[in-house]
Amino acid sequence: MFKKILLAYDGSDGAKLALERVAELAKVTKTELHMLAVGRIPEYAETMSEVEEAREQAKNFYSKIMEDAVESLRQRELEAKVHIDFGKPGDVILRIAEDLIVDLIVLGTKPHSALRRRFLGATVDKVVDHALCSVLVVRTVS
Repeated sequence: MFKKILLAYDGSDGAKLALERVAELAKVTKTELHMLAVGRIPEYAETMSEVEEAREQAKNFYSKIMEDAVESLRQRELEAKVHIDFGKPGDVILRIAEDLIVDLIVLGTKPHSALRRRFLGATVDKVVDHALCSVLVVRTVS
């Protein structure tokens, strides 16, 4: 079935539900799990020190979130390799999925209005449209 799964994880309710589904799937398939958090860096930072400071803050923030998620998996006797990267989420998820040669990308989402989706961008849409592997979108009910 799936030998290697990448879960995009940001600690949101949608991501937590996706983590639950990935855990259920991994228990059955004995798959290799990877979790990815993507930190955004200010596009118009004035100095390199601002960029480095933003990276450090994002890394600290996502490290704690990932630590909690990994502990949740450990309680189910599962393991995951953690990745924290920076950039536009859709682009980073696709790049890491290709680098790792995963069989499945899992994303959590919640329904948004068309207007909100247009302004926030559509990470899920980008990943679904451009991934070289299967994509599972776990949707929360609003």
